Amino acid sequence: MLAARVAQAQPSVPVIDEATFVTELEAKDPRLAIAAAKVAAARAEVAVARVRPNPSLSIEREEPYVDGSGLATNYLRLMVPFDLSGRRGLQIDAAESGVRAATSDATQTKLELVVAALHVFDDCARARMTVEILTDSRASLVRAVEIARQRGKAGDVSGYEIQRFELELAGHDDDLATAQLELRRARAQLAALTGRPGELDASTALELPAGVPSVESLLAKASDRGDLRAAKLRGEAADRRARAAGRGWVPTPTLTVGAMTVELGDQTGTGYVAGLALSIPIFDRGQGDRARAAADRHLAGAEGRWLEQQIPRSVQVAHGTLVARIEQARKLATEQLDRLDVILRGAETAFREGKASVVELLDAHRAARTVRIRALDLRYQVARDKRELELAVGQRL
Repeated sequence: MLAARVAQAQPSVPVIDEATFVTELEAKDPRLAIAAAKVAAARAEVAVARVRPNPSLSIEREEPYVDGSGLATNYLRLMVPFDLSGRRGLQIDAAESGVRAATSDATQTKLELVVAALHVFDDCARARMTVEILTDSRASLVRAVEIARQRGKAGDVSGYEIQRFELELAGHDDDLATAQLELRRARAQLAALTGRPGELDASTALELPAGVPSVESLLAKASDRGDLRAAKLRGEAADRRARAAGRGWVPTPTLTVGAMTVELGDQTGTGYVAGLALSIPIFDRGQGDRARAAADRHLAGAEGRWLEQQIPRSVQVAHGTLVARIEQARKLATEQLDRLDVILRGAETAFREGKASVVELLDAHRAARTVRIRALDLRYQVARDKRELELAVGQRL
């Protein structure tokens, strides 16, 4: 009775469906903002690569002396460096590949965060349905206790049997109280993920999926998984950086143009200045950038090979597990769940008529509760297996 009063006293809790939950999560989870910031940082590298070197402007004055008389010369020079090696274009291409890689990584990160949050969503639904099962089981157990008490008044059962029923009911109430605590915890976690105060309940009933896509179609989708695509793009970016660094031996020319004036006694001569300067790539020929790009390319290649090997296996294992689990859940539902009410009614009738013992009736109630909890656990595990398959494929199904 205490457990029933506690359940009735609980305030109503807002309910959210899966689509709305994912939308609110994507809008409010700060971890997704971190992934977006990494993409923005990659775009900034493109802006850096596009920047051309600044020209420079200089003003100089020369005044050589002959017999104490000076001959002043003034120069105004504009120096403009320009790239003939093509390094800038390759660096821009590498940075743009980096943006695509960061975007692909962000897509995979977003999926992982959403799936992890949906685990909490499923946990909440499971906790709620566990409370519902235990509450319904309690009603049938109370009915059995009343039968025992009526038979006790008629002298058909002993006081021990009545106390055994009441002890079973007390243990059941303890299980129900534990399930209610777990439900409140899960609801609070679900609300926290969306930034809402208090508690929030999941609307799902953990229904079994109508079907599962073929493993061939899933493998085709997984071949473009975000992290695999990002590894390939990082390898491409490293290749372009290595090519850009490989042109470090090409000198960088600097064009100089300007004007000059010369003081010639009471006259001033004017003229122009023109020149071409070349850097001499003796010490720095891009070897440091080449080494860094080679290391990045090696790392990206190793990651890509590992993912190419691991992804198909993960998809196949997750697909096989999900299909088998769905079949297991359906088999339990058809072979056991449908018979529970008949078994319970038969056990209660037999006990009421004195044809069954207290042990047999309690065993029927325990078996019914165990089967219902097991059926819920299987549906919950199907939901988890589906999430694992989504992670393996790299997209929601």
